[in-house]
Amino acid sequence: MLKKALRFLSRPGPVRDLSSLPILVMGVFMMLVLGTRTPPTMLEDKMLAGAGGDYREVIFGVHGASGVYPLRIKYFDSPRYNGPPVIFVHGTGTSDAYFWRMRGEVDVFSGFIYAERRDVDAIGHAQGLADLGFDVVTYTYPDSRNRPIEYQAYDLARIITWTKEKFVRREVILVGHSMGGLVCRYYVESGQPGRKNYQFPFKERRDYTWNRYYNISDFEIQRMKYRYDVAKMVLVSTPNLGTLKKDGNDYGSPALFELKEESDFIQWLEAGRANAAAKGYKLPETHVFVGTAFENYMGEGPLDFGDGIVAVASAQGDFGGDPRVKDHIYRYPLDHFQMMMDGEVLAKFYNILNGPAL
Repeated sequence: MLKKALRFLSRPGPVRDLSSLPILVMGVFMMLVLGTRTPPTMLEDKMLAGAGGDYREVIFGVHGASGVYPLRIKYFDSPRYNGPPVIFVHGTGTSDAYFWRMRGEVDVFSGFIYAERRDVDAIGHAQGLADLGFDVVTYTYPDSRNRPIEYQAYDLARIITWTKEKFVRREVILVGHSMGGLVCRYYVESGQPGRKNYQFPFKERRDYTWNRYYNISDFEIQRMKYRYDVAKMVLVSTPNLGTLKKDGNDYGSPALFELKEESDFIQWLEAGRANAAAKGYKLPETHVFVGTAFENYMGEGPLDFGDGIVAVASAQGDFGGDPRVKDHIYRYPLDHFQMMMDGEVLAKFYNILNGPAL
């Protein structure tokens, strides 16, 4: 544009057609002013500048039976880390925002009867691990309340594939918060010999409908297999035994329907864990984090502690009797929200994940 304007103004001759001059001048102005403008710096870029890596956001199209739907991925690529990338999986009704820097007044999922708004200025654990030099990936899956958990595990399988290709790694580390931990568990427990994947029981029902744009066919669910590519799995405030009473209201949500105590989905997960332990199937090293901030959890009993959403008994699940996990259960006097933004928990993460030397 600039060269064209200069050629126009330097042409010989006393008479020039000036009708296009305003357009040329405007084009030069746009090029000089807007072309040199620096794009705004994302908050994570500012926070991660000292780590010397590369923070980016991308949209990853996931193919389902009804088309393609987007998963928003955030990742940090550290120049000094060659271990398994850490993938964070969020819970129902939330997003990956809890894993990064949170600043300002936000709704806190600290419990059905303890819900509140807080003025938050805190660093999530994805942010913290990135600051410490890890490769980190987070993503937000759509419509998490209205899609069965096993469908969301299919999304995770695609994210794992993307992550391994992006970072040229054979394995990843999974960190699942709340229902995200069950998504992780479904993925690693779906490939045991002779075991069929669990499938949401209702195909068409008025109370269980979700956006068909996000639907995934049964065939795709049936062929999902664990690929033994998870080096470690960390479950944080995960309702391993469910979080809603079995006769409670699930509000027409497929995810909450599966989160009921003793639901077929929960029993499928527990049967898989027990089966793997009994037969010596290889599962990733598993660590379980439990919040104990609240006594009289949801008004059920004076000794039933929890984090406001998930009771201690559910977060610990039956892992206490599993010799592979019983020494990897950690309790903190924190609520459901604080468990993903606490410095002591982050330090424990660092030790568990065998991070780069500081």
